[in-house]
Amino acid sequence: MVRRWALWGAPRRVVALVVLVDTVAALYGGWTLLSERVTSADLLRLGLLVTLSVVYLEVSRQVEHRRRLFASDDSSHMDMISVWVFAGAVMLPSGLAVGLVVIVYAHLWVRSWRAVDGIKPHRVTYTAAVVMLSVAGATALPLTEPRPNAFSTIGGAVTLVLAVVVCGAVNMLLVSSVILLSQGRSKPSTLFGSLSDNAIEFATLALGAVTAVSLVRVPWFAVMVLPAVFLLQYHALLRDLVQAATVDAKTELLNAAAWRQLAQRELSRADRQETSTAVLVIDMDRFKHINDTYGHLAGDTALRAVADALADELREYDAVGRFGGEEFVALLPGADTHSAVNVAERLRRRIETTEILVEGRNAPGMQRVHVTASVGVASTPSKSADLDDLLRAADNALYAAKHGGRNTVRVAPSAVAA
Repeated sequence: MVRRWALWGAPRRVVALVVLVDTVAALYGGWTLLSERVTSADLLRLGLLVTLSVVYLEVSRQVEHRRRLFASDDSSHMDMISVWVFAGAVMLPSGLAVGLVVIVYAHLWVRSWRAVDGIKPHRVTYTAAVVMLSVAGATALPLTEPRPNAFSTIGGAVTLVLAVVVCGAVNMLLVSSVILLSQGRSKPSTLFGSLSDNAIEFATLALGAVTAVSLVRVPWFAVMVLPAVFLLQYHALLRDLVQAATVDAKTELLNAAAWRQLAQRELSRADRQETSTAVLVIDMDRFKHINDTYGHLAGDTALRAVADALADELREYDAVGRFGGEEFVALLPGADTHSAVNVAERLRRRIETTEILVEGRNAPGMQRVHVTASVGVASTPSKSADLDDLLRAADNALYAAKHGGRNTVRVAPSAVAA
């Protein structure tokens, strides 16, 4: 089974990192299990944490299954099991904490993840190894008193907060490293997760800290953490559903429906504040040639490269989306015709100079290709125009750019846009 893992088809640097992390985690786990002394109280705490994790997973298995359906193969995935794993990291001997990780992930694989297409066994083992090393980082912090009473003082509380930070940082470092080696240059949100992802991750660690303290003071009270974990998971599912409904899967920009809704809202705001607004329609030149020459996967790579270029060049509050096929749209609040043309020229030059690596259809290895784009610009003065009128004017300007030789910017007559 291990010989058939998809891991062996990954780049060598990815294979080397995964094997190294898995090996270090296995050696660490074996050493701690054999070298540390375990008491009956430790075993009772381990049993309670295992019970809580099993109850949580069995109750929320369908929710976790649906969340996994929205997770892409090349990104990290936030789950809630850090609540139990982190509690074990700070309350249990290192060997039992590692054993808890193995039990939790084995249960997850058997009862939930195995049924989801696209989740490979090597990804599960790497994730478990990363969590083990995160646990090692948290347990390596010096304590003023023996566990578990070490966290009952102010100094212990500070150590507990540091453990949350260290655990999250080690996890982020190892996950982002394998993503970087797999994809090369990636956006920060892909490497390190979005603000929402990190907020959920640290919220689970904080709940783990609460669970750990409960295990010492009032063990049965740890059960009260379960409703909070369920609510956090449903919040994460709702966020994933909203993203799936508003974000284009290939480019991670707004889809057409979401863009229109946001653009209409911005136009209404501009009308109230009597400010100008501009719309850009950007269309990739000779996109069919890329699909015909290199294949549709190469076309998808080119779409993502252009989308990344647009997201990098535009402001955070500019609304940019994929309108369909190889066509993109951007709404620039507060931009007049002159500034909109400058932005359009900057986007055109950025796309023209972007180097895209695609896998050749007839030649082995990666090949470098370049694409160009034509841009149509339409702007409205302080009195806002209808969105469809702006789009129509910008689209007419785009066709003028296409007929004018491509890789150019054309502006709609102000009378038409107004």
